[in-house]
Amino acid sequence: MAMTNSPTSPGQPPSGQTVQLHDIHLPEQVSNYPIAPGWWLLLALIVISAVWSYKKFKKSKRLNASKQQALSMLDNNPSINAKECLTLLKWAALQYVNRQQLAKLYGDNFQDFLMKKLPEKHQASFIKLSNAAFKAQYQASTTTVESEVTSEIDSDCLQATKLWLTHALPIIKPLIVDEPLPVNQSLDANKLVSPQQEKELSA
Repeated sequence: MAMTNSPTSPGQPPSGQTVQLHDIHLPEQVSNYPIAPGWWLLLALIVISAVWSYKKFKKSKRLNASKQQALSMLDNNPSINAKECLTLLKWAALQYVNRQQLAKLYGDNFQDFLMKKLPEKHQASFIKLSNAAFKAQYQASTTTVESEVTSEIDSDCLQATKLWLTHALPIIKPLIVDEPLPVNQSLDANKLVSPQQEKELSA
């Protein structure tokens, strides 16, 4: 008698055989390390930018310290006169430039120095507001100036001083070689003129 083999369905093991099934294995978890070089570069750039910004902020704060001190001096002394304004200007300038060079400047030379440190659009206004004050410092000891005229000179010089402090400072690439002068010790109107000019004025 002939035996016939029963057909088997595709994917099914032949009869009489067992199938060995394996456990399901999950894929290995992707590690976050080592970090790609691009992330290290980004982190380095962030750190460098933060350090640079901090140093720039500290430098700006240091450069503007004398400027803010001078402006505060004006705000706290609204009745400051023209000579004191000019002395304050000289004190402020001394914080940013070589003192030996600036100490030699008086009168028109000092006014010209201040004017050149301003942007061109403010130079004409500064000269107009400060001219009378620079001239009056040499005339005060020989002529009696009316109080009304003196008040106008003081007012104009105050505006000129604020203008210069606001727009000329801080001077780029300062040449600070000495310790800053205390502002209250440098507000001496006699320092605005040279010893020779003092003799001429008192004669």
